[in-house]
Amino acid sequence: MKKRSELAFLLVHIPIDYVMIVFGFALAYLIREGQAKPFAYSIAGRQYILGLMVFLSSWLIIYALFGLYSFTSAHRSRLSEFSRIVGASAIGTTLLIIFDFFSTNPIFPSKAVPIYGFLFATLLVCIARYSLFLLQQVLYRYKFGTHNTLILGSGPARIELEKLMSDKARGYNIVANNTTKSFLSQKNWHTLQSQYQLDDIFYIDNSEDSEVITKLLLFCRQNQVQLHVIPTIRELYGSTMKTARLGDLALLEVIATPLDGWGRVLKRIVDLLLCLFALCIALPIMGAIAIMIKLFDNGPVFYSHKRITRSGKPLNIVKFRSMKQMYCTGGKYAGKTDLEILKTFNDPALVEEFIKDQKVKNDPRVSSIGKFLRRTSLDELPQLFNVLIGQLSFVGPRPIVEAELSRYGDESGIFLHIKPGLTGLWQVSGRNDIDYDSRVKLDIYYIENWSLGLDISILFRTIPILFSGRSGY
Repeated sequence: MKKRSELAFLLVHIPIDYVMIVFGFALAYLIREGQAKPFAYSIAGRQYILGLMVFLSSWLIIYALFGLYSFTSAHRSRLSEFSRIVGASAIGTTLLIIFDFFSTNPIFPSKAVPIYGFLFATLLVCIARYSLFLLQQVLYRYKFGTHNTLILGSGPARIELEKLMSDKARGYNIVANNTTKSFLSQKNWHTLQSQYQLDDIFYIDNSEDSEVITKLLLFCRQNQVQLHVIPTIRELYGSTMKTARLGDLALLEVIATPLDGWGRVLKRIVDLLLCLFALCIALPIMGAIAIMIKLFDNGPVFYSHKRITRSGKPLNIVKFRSMKQMYCTGGKYAGKTDLEILKTFNDPALVEEFIKDQKVKNDPRVSSIGKFLRRTSLDELPQLFNVLIGQLSFVGPRPIVEAELSRYGDESGIFLHIKPGLTGLWQVSGRNDIDYDSRVKLDIYYIENWSLGLDISILFRTIPILFSGRSGY
């Protein structure tokens, strides 16, 4: 998985590139202004910069198309990166010159300015990026942001890989390099995981049987470890993969979810925008609901329930209280689990239904106002604050308690790759009318096949379900 430091370094490239590009064209103006030959068009420096800043932002799109903001750029040679910068800057300058040619109001005071701008902007971007690269190398030497890495393999390929990765500039900290035949025990993997918190495992050999590969794949999923496979293995059981390179060595990376890297950033931006919009509408409604709860069943307005979120971290889900006060605020039921409380009703069907689905359709603990809130899903409005602070997403798997992870079986690890959501694929595919195992399968499908289009589709499908109140309990 990508470390936060890697994501931070990648994000900071965007504003720095933009500032360097703008500064390069400002410098071009000053250099040209200092020459004896007058400008062809009288354009004040302030007007020139302000007018050009909008056009220069398009360079960032061109840079992105040239792969200058991809995670793979971290392992690219400086020469390769600089050549991409030159190519992208050349295209950006050409587009500016074409636009200036057809524009009724010129954006450049003379023909030399865009040429100077291209030279200075390209040079400044290269210098800034190389400075960031050197800073990252210094941090790597102090083990900041490095990936704790295990190499499993045999033969000369294992030695070659270690030589490549021993370069501290690549950001890998090799904690062990073992032949697969002598290091196939999961016990050894877990020992290293507890000792070093592994980030990456590089697997080279394909001579082992399928059971070993399956165990390795499951270990990586369950511990959020990135598995890299040297392409000598013929099949990886339908796993999503992408190609990568480490120096001259080709790799295949097993991808647990597309929601990593830029996908994660994009999803968070969309969550924040949707959350701010939703809160503007929801806050008056939430105030009215709080008053109704006090009137119908005096007691605490909110209810907090412990769930788990990304990487298994604890999460307190906030909801409007929908149960009667006596069942959720202490007293003789204090410290008891839901199952223990349901057993006090002496109804085996209730207990059986809860064990099967982790919910009860006609829950006797729910208050009259609580039934309305659950049916309309209004009890979940306070979870917008969970989204705002980054604990939840608008769309994602269902938030579950830690005990429910066992219901996900061998796929429990993949569930922990992303944050849960207010709504999800299973909610719009039948909500509580589908059995628990089907919900698990839909959650896993969503994680493995995430896309922004899928999120938008789920959100649009959620709206009519909320208004219909179908199957909410």
